[in-house]
Amino acid sequence: MISTRLKQFLDDNQVGYDLMQHDPAFTAQQLAARMHVPGNEFVKVVVVKMDGAYALAALPAPRRVNFKQLARTGGVKRCSLASESEFQQLFPDCELGAMPPFGSLYNLPTYVDQELITAENIVINAGTHAEAIRVRYSDFNRLARPRVGSFAVAPAVEVAAKKKAATAKARKKAKAKAKKKAKRKKKASPKRKARLKSKKKARPRKKAKSRKKPRAKKKSKKKTKPRKKTRKARKKTARRRTRKRRR
Repeated sequence: MISTRLKQFLDDNQVGYDLMQHDPAFTAQQLAARMHVPGNEFVKVVVVKMDGAYALAALPAPRRVNFKQLARTGGVKRCSLASESEFQQLFPDCELGAMPPFGSLYNLPTYVDQELITAENIVINAGTHAEAIRVRYSDFNRLARPRVGSFAVAPAVEVAAKKKAATAKARKKAKAKAKKKAKRKKKASPKRKARLKSKKKARPRKKAKSRKKPRAKKKSKKKTKPRKKTRKARKKTARRRTRKRRR
């Protein structure tokens, strides 16, 4: 049986809903899988503490809360996960962890991730682990009056899997490109083959200029001018010359 408080709340506001019964499940993803509901339509509710005050965060089942981004959305300094022992007294009409995302029923503010606002219908917990209800998002928005923000992120495992898939795809693409190139080479005309060969031929390398040390310039010997002969020396040379003539 769904929460009596929730049932009365929906009936008083004339909101239509579909009751969905399922085998007991204790996580949002398990519930979505057992009920064959897309993960983006099943709403996971997380109780958080924002600057010490409790609040509800509603996001798609496969996502997790980024507390820094949620703190920015709420305009608070600190945001953290509330423990079950802390919030179990806040929802006396619900089983632990099966509370609906209507914070107004429990005097709590509600925050909803922007991924949910595009859904026409959403599936929410109805106070027990064996029942859920499907309502229109427009009705939920009208009754809950949530504050919309971007705080839902993919789990680390999902991010790693996406990266792995992206690298595998890139490798496959590179292989296909290489095969295509090889086929083109086979089909290439003889002229093109000759061009490719000429391109492959390595160009002769220019000889590197040897860096020889400049030779040291030889010191040129300065030509010394002959000394002018003295009078005595002149007379002696004149005498020698006259003697030679006489002989």
